[in-house]
Amino acid sequence: MPENSLTIRTIKTIDDYHKVENLQAAVWGVTNLTEIVPLAVLLTAQENGGLTAGAFDEDGNIVGFVFGFIGLTSDGKFKHCSHMAGVLPNIRRQNIGYALKLFQRDYVLKQGLLNLVTWTYDPLESVNAMLNIGKLGGIAHHYSENHYGDWNDDLNRGIPTDRFEVEWWIRSPRVEKYLHPDHGRQSHAWHLEAGAQVVFDTRLDEQGMLHYENTHFDLTAGTVLLEIPAEFQQLKRYSMTIAQEWRWETRQAFQHYFTRGYTVCDFLSEREGEHRRNYYVLMHDVPDLDEA
Repeated sequence: MPENSLTIRTIKTIDDYHKVENLQAAVWGVTNLTEIVPLAVLLTAQENGGLTAGAFDEDGNIVGFVFGFIGLTSDGKFKHCSHMAGVLPNIRRQNIGYALKLFQRDYVLKQGLLNLVTWTYDPLESVNAMLNIGKLGGIAHHYSENHYGDWNDDLNRGIPTDRFEVEWWIRSPRVEKYLHPDHGRQSHAWHLEAGAQVVFDTRLDEQGMLHYENTHFDLTAGTVLLEIPAEFQQLKRYSMTIAQEWRWETRQAFQHYFTRGYTVCDFLSEREGEHRRNYYVLMHDVPDLDEA
């Protein structure tokens, strides 16, 4: 679906709020409707400085949404807390999520009060990592174990709901650079040649599934690369045991390097022969980050 065929706007009618309720169930495969954010909360947030917005196709069907509200940082400063964003499964990877986040950024900038937008996501979901870190320029240095408890929807069933908290400093030179059409990023090979070290030893099996083999906890380079599976949901269907091992090992590695002062500041997704390899880039010093 071409991005220019979409209309993104705030939700205004009761009927459209109900559409957002139904869309949540479709996006996450929710069967227990108590797990969705209801109309009353979506509407109240929208009326009091928050945002409930939808992406609509040419026929007026809602295909994606974003929902957030004003919150506070740990030191009492205002931020926008982006609680949910989702796109129908059959039209993902078509920049609809990206367009929704840009709409959200513009909305928050026009409020004039806030520079920071935060949200959570599963660090093993590579599509989300590419959007949140690789395309939008977000960073992460907070890791939460089983953040939402045990969920039974299609995407989270069987795996602890570990989450990164993304910090999106929407006025920073870093984000401006990432959102520029000509922005490029350095490759995995470039980082290695520049002295980056690798956190995990991994191997691909005959089916192209990535296996964990060893963690290096003693790295000292200014930049380290941490590989994750290319398609975590596919890996779960292939072997829940291997998927659970990835959850455990990445949890230990991220927490270790965050404690040592590293920050996730980029995400690389590169084709290697027939397979895709995905790497987080963690650095001690994040370039072009102005949190003011």
